[in-house]
Amino acid sequence: ARRAGPDLSLALLVADHRSGEILAAVGSPGYGAARDGFVDMTTALRSPGSLLKPLIYGLAFDQGLAHPETLIHDGPVDFDGYAPRNFDGAYRGDIRVRAALQQSLNIPVVRLTEALGPARVIAALQRSGVQARIPGGRPGLAIALGGMGMRLQDIVQLYAALAAGGQGVSLRSEKTAPRSETNRVLSPEAAWQVGNILAGLPPPPGAQAGRLAYKTGTSYGHRDAWAVGYDGRHVIGVWIGRPDGTPVPGAFGGDLAAPVLFEAFGRLKPA
Repeated sequence: ARRAGPDLSLALLVADHRSGEILAAVGSPGYGAARDGFVDMTTALRSPGSLLKPLIYGLAFDQGLAHPETLIHDGPVDFDGYAPRNFDGAYRGDIRVRAALQQSLNIPVVRLTEALGPARVIAALQRSGVQARIPGGRPGLAIALGGMGMRLQDIVQLYAALAAGGQGVSLRSEKTAPRSETNRVLSPEAAWQVGNILAGLPPPPGAQAGRLAYKTGTSYGHRDAWAVGYDGRHVIGVWIGRPDGTPVPGAFGGDLAAPVLFEAFGRLKPA
């Protein structure tokens, strides 16, 4: 709450990706009207920004379309009128897939989504137990950049599958709750490759370095700042923004949500 300020809300969810148990959930830092604190943002539908990129790269690894050390082109593209750009408007030319994911470039991941087919990405989400909400009901290439609605719990469930070697994990709020049947989302090899790439990201300034695989995300118009990560036992997701969807100029997941993510992991007992 201190990091978010009085006008922004914050939500956090902690789960054990081995058991699927949800260990902690915070829907709002307080009930103040300025931040619409009465809204539980762990269950609100929001744009996930860049958070699907690791899944898409993992699917591309499994299909033989890419490898962490192969090159992918980052340059101007136009897919029947859809012309995505990188967040900074610049192009890197040929770049290793590992670096493209670590830098969260938009154009390479949209290229891979086009090669995979958006329906394959949605099918993988469904195998992880996530039912994404697609505007118009038909997925397009924009899903790679957050063009859908997901809940914080959905995102944590997806990343739990990455942490569990590609096997879907059914999250539950009680130890005694029955576990739902899960499906394989990625091969163990692809899940490891994705985790290895994400673990190579430097921590945010002032945060303690650790073996943490994590990804940040910022939705269109700076409406949502995200960070989600996992270690050998836990997966944590953080969302910061305004519940009414009002833009927060200059808000990035790496600046706002990532420090909260690392602080939360620092407060957990070692896995």
